[in-house]
Amino acid sequence: MRLLGIFGRKERVLKTWKSGNDTISIVENDEERILKFNNVVYSKLKKDSFYTGAYWDYFLPLVSIFDSPDIFMIGLGGGTIIYQIEKLFHVNSLNVAEINEKMIEAAKFFIGQDVSKYAVKKDGLEAIRDSRARYDLIILDAYKGDSIPEPFLDENFAKEAEKALKTDGILAINYALTFKGILYMERYLSKLRKFFKVYTLNDQLISGNTIIICSKKMNRDEILLNIRRRFKTTEDSMALFKAYYMLS
Repeated sequence: MRLLGIFGRKERVLKTWKSGNDTISIVENDEERILKFNNVVYSKLKKDSFYTGAYWDYFLPLVSIFDSPDIFMIGLGGGTIIYQIEKLFHVNSLNVAEINEKMIEAAKFFIGQDVSKYAVKKDGLEAIRDSRARYDLIILDAYKGDSIPEPFLDENFAKEAEKALKTDGILAINYALTFKGILYMERYLSKLRKFFKVYTLNDQLISGNTIIICSKKMNRDEILLNIRRRFKTTEDSMALFKAYYMLS
C-alpha cells in the first residue's frame, strides 16, 4: 500500500481490472510503471533501476541476511518485491498469499511474468497457521485502502508468525503512518514485543510509511552487521544502508 502522490507526470493507462466494487489499474509515465488499487499506489517499478526509491526497497537488506532463504509474503500488490528479489538474490523458496485473485492477474501483467508459481489465492493468516518453523523471512504488506486488515493487527497474528519462523527468523511489516496508524502504532508494537525483538526503520525517504522489523533472535547490532557483510553496495542501495543505521 502506498500513500505516494504522482504529480506533474503524464500517465498512460495500460490496463484496468474490476474486482467487485474495486478497480485495479496499471499506468505508466516516462520514469515508472505504477499499479493502483482504487487510485492508491500499491506497486511501482522504475524503468532504469531495480530499486523504486520507496518502501519496497527497504525489505531487500533483510533478504540478504540469510543464505538461500525461505520467504513468505502476505500481500502481493503488483509484485514489486517478487521482481526485486528475483533480480538481486538467490532464494530457496518464495511463497505469497494474496486474497484477491484479480490482483494476481494484474501482477502478472505488471511485472511481465507469471506470478502463479509464487502467489496463491489464500488468506495470509490461514497460511501462517499452517506453517511451523518454515520461513527465514515473513513480509507483511497486506492492505485494504490505507489500513492493514484487522486480523494482522491482532496479537494472535504475531504469535502465529513467530511459530512460522525459523530460530533466527524475521517478520518485516510495512506500516502506514496515517493518522489512525500513528495513534495505534505503540499499541501494535507492544503486541509484537511479546514475541519478538522489535525495531522500526525511520527514514524520511519512506514517504508515509515505516518498516517494523520483528526479530526472533538477532538484536539490532547483529542485524546491521549481517547487512553490512552481505548486502551489495551500489549507488542505488546506499540510501538503504543509511536508513538501517537509523534502526531504533
